[in-house]
Parts: sequence; C-alpha cells; structure tokens
Amino acid sequence: MLTLDSNPKQYCICLAEMKATDISQHYPHALVIGADTIVVSEDKILNKPNNSTQAKNMLETLSGNTHQVYTGVCLKWMENNIQHTFAEITMVTFRKLDKEDILHYIAFYPPYDKAGSYGIQDWSAIFVENIQG
Repeated sequence: MLTLDSNPKQYCICLAEMKATDISQHYPHALVIGADTIVVSEDKILNKPNNSTQAKNMLETLSGNTHQVYTGVCLKWMENNIQHTFAEITMVTFRKLDKEDILHYIAFYPPYDKAGSYGIQDWSAIFVENIQG
C-alpha cells in the first residue's frame, strides 16, 4: 500500500505508474507516459497543499533549506506488455523567504496543484538559491 511513509523514490514512481496504467486502459495501442513529482523535506513527503495554511507552512519549512524534488516516470505500452519506470532526484535550495514573499506567492500563484506548494516554472523561481540535478 502506498503511504506517505513510503520510500520517496518508489512513492513517486508508483504515482506515475498509476497514472500511466489508468490512461493505458483507454488507449492500449498507444505508448503512454505517466509522470508525477513530489517534494521531500526533512524526510517528509510534501504533497499538494489543501489550503493556504498548509501552503504557508510548507513554504516556511522549505525557506532557507535544501530539499529533494523527485520526478517519477512510467512509460507503458499495454498492447505489447512493455513498461519502464524510473525516477530522477533534484536537490533544490531555497533562500530565506520573507513572510511577504510567501503570502504574495500564495495569493497570486495558487499552489494547490503543486507538490511542496511551489512550481519552479513560475514566480517562485526567485526563491531558488541553488539547483543540483
């Protein structure tokens, strides 16, 4: 059973596999790519926040610290019984965040569909001090 206590690498691979399997059932002749990303800080998996309080708490946890971003990928071709999975890990260090930055981000870039409450592709890129991987 998949839980938040699972190995982070296996957890994100499993999420990607579930997505690919779901879509493959509708398109068995197609090569399907499923992917998912999770954030891990202090050995805890940070999924998508349910509300602004959770988002604020997650960003405060990441502030001034290094965390891991795991991306799991599943390539699935149901018709030929082919499946390949893998995960990549990226180390991300945030600068120390001001309360105003956190509140601005949550208000103008809703983080509710983002693991760890941020998307590196949007305004939160200014939070990043270093990326390795």
